[in-house]
Parts: sequence; structure tokens; C-alpha cells
Amino acid sequence: MNYDNQKLIDMLAAEYVLGTLKGPARKRFQRLMLTSNRVREATWMWEQHLNNLASSIKSEPPSDAVWQIISQRIDAKPSIEKVVPESNVIKPKASIWQAWSLIATAASIVLALIIWQPQAPLQQQTQQIALFKDASEQPLWFIDIDEQNLSIKASDKLIARTDKDYELWMILKGQDTPISLGLLPKSGVKSLLKDSRFNAQDIALLAISLEPIGGSPNGLPTEVVFTTELILL
Repeated sequence: MNYDNQKLIDMLAAEYVLGTLKGPARKRFQRLMLTSNRVREATWMWEQHLNNLASSIKSEPPSDAVWQIISQRIDAKPSIEKVVPESNVIKPKASIWQAWSLIATAASIVLALIIWQPQAPLQQQTQQIALFKDASEQPLWFIDIDEQNLSIKASDKLIARTDKDYELWMILKGQDTPISLGLLPKSGVKSLLKDSRFNAQDIALLAISLEPIGGSPNGLPTEVVFTTELILL
């Protein structure tokens, strides 16, 4: 595929921001964001366009019929459930189910936080989280970000290379050079001091690179192997 084609870049950037770019195609686009300023600029442009469009649209709550259907599916109590003739059912719009899908995704990540860090004190105020997974959707690293630190836990699913290190990077919107956040643990938990430039609103992507022992020799990712997005809580 010709990624020098600006029209193609714009199309992929639009799909990426909308969330319709899925699977391997989304991962490829995330890797392109690491190396191409044109791709990052196109993504930022579409974020601005769609955010402005969303802010100009008046929100409209779902009708009572839609909420009734949702409640019936959640409660699932046949003894008291009222059967509604199919011809009278108002089917919810796709955007409603997409919203529920996003909520479910966020909930699953929060659940992972609870499972992976059962001893974390309640007074810690988690601000953002991130989850890195492999091609088969197995979790590898879970990152919990608070005001001062990044707490990183390696999954027991991780089969780490002993001859290489794994380095965490952040890519800021509108900037060409990724910023190293430090080396990741190959097992257990590790805490990294939060970089002063770490601002959730400015981060386009988080990435993990495979590096020689000790980290990147030149301050840039050697081989990007995983990417993910930051989840705001």
C-alpha cells in the first residue's frame, strides 16, 4: 500500500480517529504515526475536525422505548418482562451500541487494573491506564498512571527475551521525536517517575520498542514491537 499518497493517509487518519480502523490495519497505522510526521499531522487534523463537529451537535437522550429495551436486556427477568410487539419496537441507533461497546472496553481495562493490582491502596488516584497486548490479544504489560509515577506490571503471559530490553515511549501530537519513558520490567512490577512532558491530552500514542540491553543507543526506538493508546479515567 502506498503510504506516500496523501489522500490515503487522510482516509486512514479519519477512520483511525472515528474508531472504525480495526485489527492489524489499526496497528500498522499506529506504527506509521511513530515514523511519519505527515501521518501524525493528518491524525491531529481529523481529531480537531471531529471534535469541533461533535461539540456543535446538540445531545439528544434516547427515547423511553430504547431505555426500556436496554433495561429488559440487562435485567432479563422473564416473569415480569413485558413482551413488546416487534412492529412497535424502536431499534436504537448504531451509535448507542457503539457507545456501550466503548464503555464495555473501558470497563474491561478497569477490571484488569483491579485483578492485576489487588493490593493497590485506595487512596492512590489513578488518572490514566494503558494495556499492551500481543497479536493474539494476550496482555503483556499493564500501566497505571497517577500524578507522579507510572506503575508498570508485566503479565505472566509475557515471554521476554533475555538478550534484549523493552523500552517505553510516548509520541506527542505535533512532534516528530518519540520520548523515552524508561525500560519496562520483564517480570513483576516496576515504577517509573512520570516525565514532566507527560500530559494525557498531548499524547497521540504509547509504544514499546525492542532494544539492546540497557536501552536505546541513540535516543530513538530501534524496533517498535507494540503500540497502544492511553485510556483516560
